[in-house]
Amino acid sequence: MSKFAVTNANTGEVEEEFASVTKEEIPGYIDRAHEAHLSWKETPLHERATILRKFADLVDANADEMTDIIGREMGKVKKQGLGEVDKVARTARWMADNAATHLAPTHLAAAGAASSYVRHQPLGVLLGIMPWNFPYNQIARFVLPNLMVGNAIIMKQASICPKSSQYFEDLLTEAGLPKGVYQNIYLDSSHAEEVLKDFRVKGFSLTGSEGAGASVASIAAKYYKRAVLELGGNDPAVVLDSKDVPAVAKKLVGLRLANAGQVCTSPKRMIVVDDLYDEFLAEAVKAAEATKVSTFDDPDVGMGPVSSEGALDEIVAMIDKAVSDGATLHTGGKKLDRPGWFMSPAVISDIDPKSDLGCNELFGPAVMIYRAKDEEDALRLANDTEYGLMSSVWTDDLEKGEEFGAKINAGMTLINGHMESGPEYPFGGINRSGYGRENAQWAFQAFTNEHLIRVHA
Repeated sequence: MSKFAVTNANTGEVEEEFASVTKEEIPGYIDRAHEAHLSWKETPLHERATILRKFADLVDANADEMTDIIGREMGKVKKQGLGEVDKVARTARWMADNAATHLAPTHLAAAGAASSYVRHQPLGVLLGIMPWNFPYNQIARFVLPNLMVGNAIIMKQASICPKSSQYFEDLLTEAGLPKGVYQNIYLDSSHAEEVLKDFRVKGFSLTGSEGAGASVASIAAKYYKRAVLELGGNDPAVVLDSKDVPAVAKKLVGLRLANAGQVCTSPKRMIVVDDLYDEFLAEAVKAAEATKVSTFDDPDVGMGPVSSEGALDEIVAMIDKAVSDGATLHTGGKKLDRPGWFMSPAVISDIDPKSDLGCNELFGPAVMIYRAKDEEDALRLANDTEYGLMSSVWTDDLEKGEEFGAKINAGMTLINGHMESGPEYPFGGINRSGYGRENAQWAFQAFTNEHLIRVHA
């Protein structure tokens, strides 16, 4: 059974607990969502947009409280929390401003009729299953465009983030969203099928582990439900050349340690060509060791705690196994002797690409560096994975970077950047990283009925 509780990642203390809904209560949530959808889908688009803009204003006004909640729940440092909250507000405004354009009927060639076009219509009730690492933004990417579409949402957030998930609903309600259109639910993971088997629930979006994705996707397939999956990543950051290797190393280490390394799109495999490798490795060690590990609200914090005791144990065990498999641990990778879920950031090299660490995602603060003989070898290493979420190329030659990046097997590739997302461009992966896209126009049409209308005179 899922236990919904705020366990302060900075102290290890349980601060609040929340009761899970019973199996018998689930139909009531679906009833309310379905009834709300029937009226919400008829609400004019400009009225839906007004509510989202009001929601964005409320997010801005409550940013400090929102960041303090997730700082306690899962340890996100204050500066990064404020950045996440700002992105939620930007997403709300972008969806409100652009829905009319992307949801307008798509006119086609008449093809023998007087006219042919496609209407993008809402499906109905959707289930969201979201993770703890971006407690607000993960919800926003799925929920806000679908509210503009006219769908209704039942949201199951991670069990360690019960307060932030309810806060999201409270702000939508305060913004004027009708009751039942969005419902936060403390749903036990084992009861997902109780929601998805109901005919009125038309699909789900899940961001989380591959195991969770496969489990829920199999249930959804059983009941013919539409799905979007954003799962893990083992993202390559390929360093081809640079006039300032220390700056690139510091930048990539900072990105990797953001959110204590608990980001699906984090640069988990830094692949460096041979002539830059030694300098890059030395600078990466210096950057990791200079990172101050502290509580989320410390003004000088460089990295906060990881999300839970279980996560901490798993990360350290994975690093220890990598060392036993032949990898070299240059610094860090150990629990810190203090309250809360703190560890020292690790720098690891000499990783066998076929080892457990080489093949699978390490969701924590470990900088993993690979030596490539040349650019061809770097591309081979970058594509030597069953994942395919984000990737990046680092070079002073932008044309070369674009050409190289286009050859990487991933849903997203950035040149001289990494770990970026925004409402203006799509987000998603391939292979073990999932399927479907969020953000931009893809977000509006992920859960619509693409309804063809052909008119014959």
